[in-house]
Amino acid sequence: MLPRAIATALQFPKLEAVDFTATKFDSSVDKTKFGNHLLRFIAEDFPKTLWTKVFYRRLSMIFSNIAHYNEHGFWETWFETTADQIDFLQNIAHYPCWGDPAFTYSDVETIIGKRVKNCGVIAWKQKLLVEDRKKKDLAQLARLKEIYEPENVPPLSQLPVAASPDMTQIDLFS
Repeated sequence: MLPRAIATALQFPKLEAVDFTATKFDSSVDKTKFGNHLLRFIAEDFPKTLWTKVFYRRLSMIFSNIAHYNEHGFWETWFETTADQIDFLQNIAHYPCWGDPAFTYSDVETIIGKRVKNCGVIAWKQKLLVEDRKKKDLAQLARLKEIYEPENVPPLSQLPVAASPDMTQIDLFS
């Protein structure tokens, strides 16, 4: 769950149709609906309930994304883990937004990229990733200490020394 300040910075003010240029296939209202949906999707921390086939189709055609075979492959590539989500957000934030808005969604990409870059969502996700890695590392350390440093075993210096072997054997090499 993203902090409210980040979610608000992503979603507000709402995108408006007057900010976008219609294309041959999509109106400025279509671009607005998609842009607001993408910002909500990010602000609500990538919920599966907002992941629809229509949303996937458009998202797979902008920010130099590729289809990844289908919406399931796209989801697995970009949203399964926090690290994947960071990669997705960094792609959006640093994308150069090529193309004429009369033929592409470059105007939507530009506005969304600026919001993602400026709202702090990437830094927040990176902080979560570091905390998660630290938690996993500490759990592994505890497991290894349990194996290699058990509490009830005396140190080596306190263990009894084994008796020397009997030296009465015949030396075969003499």
